[in-house]
Amino acid sequence: MSMFCYQCEQTAKGTGCTVAGVCGKDATTATLQDLLVHATKGVSMYAHRARQLGASDRDVDVFVVEALFATVTNVDFDPERLVKHLSEAAAMRDKAKMLYEDACAKAGKTPETLGGPAAWVPATDLDGLVAQGAEVTILNRRAALGDTVAGLQELVTYGLKGAAAYVDHAHILGKDSDEVYALFHEGLDFLSRTPPTPPLQGGE
Repeated sequence: MSMFCYQCEQTAKGTGCTVAGVCGKDATTATLQDLLVHATKGVSMYAHRARQLGASDRDVDVFVVEALFATVTNVDFDPERLVKHLSEAAAMRDKAKMLYEDACAKAGKTPETLGGPAAWVPATDLDGLVAQGAEVTILNRRAALGDTVAGLQELVTYGLKGAAAYVDHAHILGKDSDEVYALFHEGLDFLSRTPPTPPLQGGE
């Protein structure tokens, strides 16, 4: 199995690790991490829309941050733990979807039917999850969107991953910020758009 990762400054030849990470990450781990990022986008697509209607859930907020943190270089190289995160991602996506739909009902709005990451259904075994991860790799997005757009998406993604480390530590110390969590959901929702488009003026 091949891989591609260039999220750290130590990446092979300065262009990307394609066989195994210089950090020790293997191809299975890299692919599961790509899938976990994809899954968090799905959670945030619903959480972002729910928040625009005044609804939020702290468990959903914290999960998205923890999941992103788990994909940072040298944080989590355990495929079994990543599989657990992916199962939790599906549950949190469903929770965020219900939150959004309930908020729409209270506001008298018709909920959007979301596709892409929001419609992801986890495979039932490791091989299936790895196959799903292979469909959402950086290389696939580079092929579809070009190096510039995909590279800018990754720049935003890595910024969110880095911030997630600090937000996770702050949460452990009992410090949380609704504004910060809202920015994570907004950013991940933006990254889920295909083709990428900016938010409409004045909101969605």
